[in-house]
Amino acid sequence: MARASGLSGLLICLAGLLAMHGSVAAPADATPPVAPVVAVWKMQQLTFEYRGSSTFYSCRSLHDKLEVILIGVGAREGMDLRSYTCDETSGVARFQIRFESPVVATPENVIAITTHDRTEELVARVNGKHLENAVDVQRFAAVWRTVSFARDRKMKLAPGDCELVEQVRQQILPQLSIQTVRDNVRCSAAFGNISPPRLTVSALMATNEDE
Repeated sequence: MARASGLSGLLICLAGLLAMHGSVAAPADATPPVAPVVAVWKMQQLTFEYRGSSTFYSCRSLHDKLEVILIGVGAREGMDLRSYTCDETSGVARFQIRFESPVVATPENVIAITTHDRTEELVARVNGKHLENAVDVQRFAAVWRTVSFARDRKMKLAPGDCELVEQVRQQILPQLSIQTVRDNVRCSAAFGNISPPRLTVSALMATNEDE
């Protein structure tokens, strides 16, 4: 009986050790890495209008902030950002923005970005340029990354940037490959803002080696 009891105790001990080992090797809350997807660059051209009631920017400062925000959510560097109305005293500015942003390389997206109208074809022919087709369009690896506007050090957003982020969220972000994760942007012109705008998104971004 003593021998049987000792054997049972040993088996229980071994089972406990195996359970502990298993929990260390494969924790239940482990998150698998997100696999890259194949993406292509999509040319974007849009007009952005800023109307500030509590925060006024210089034209150059607003230009720089817009560029940093767009790059922070996946836009390609080297964008063309021009102001055609900018009144620093009234807080009203309008920008024409032309840039490239990543989209998943679905057949529909590839066809959309490689379909050209007659004007584009004529301009390309006059300038001796080749328009990309579905075969030679650049493809690259991209991943979905979580971006916190409040915590991203490159954006350097302050509480006073709340109105800007609110208007970027309304006018620009819907045109990009972006999914909203958390939207706590609450701007107050009367009482001010005590923290940077709290907006978290999942943005499609080119991996470093393919940028």
